[in-house]
Amino acid sequence: MSSDTQPQRTPDGSVVVPLRVYKGITVFSTLLATALVVLGFFMFDAATRLDNPIREAAVWAVGLTGWTPSTGVVNVAFGLLGVAVLLVGAGSYILGTRFKTAEMIDGGTAETDDRTDDTNTQEQTNG
Repeated sequence: MSSDTQPQRTPDGSVVVPLRVYKGITVFSTLLATALVVLGFFMFDAATRLDNPIREAAVWAVGLTGWTPSTGVVNVAFGLLGVAVLLVGAGSYILGTRFKTAEMIDGGTAETDDRTDDTNTQEQTNG
C-alpha cells in the first residue's frame, strides 16, 4: 500500500493503513495506554492513603472554595477517577489494535514465503 492510498476498512472492522502510519499509531496508543494505567494506579493510591500528595493537593484546591469534603467522598471520587482513567487507557490500547497493514491482512504469505525460501536455501547448502 503506497503512502498516498486512503485507509480501507476490512469486513472484520480493522483499518488497513500504510506501515508508517501503523507504526505511529501502535507506538503512541501503547504509550498513552501505559501512561494512563500508571496514572490510574496513582489515583487508587490517592483513594487509599490520607498522606498522598495528589490527594492533599486536591483537598487543598477544593478547600479554597470554602467546602471541605469528607474523607469518604474523597476516597470514592479518587477510586472512580482511577477506574475511569484505567478504562480510557484500555480503550486507547484497544483502538490502537484495530489498525493493520496490508501485509497483515493477506495472512503474511509473502513474509512466510521469504522465510521458507531462506530455510530451503540453507538446507540445500548444508546438505
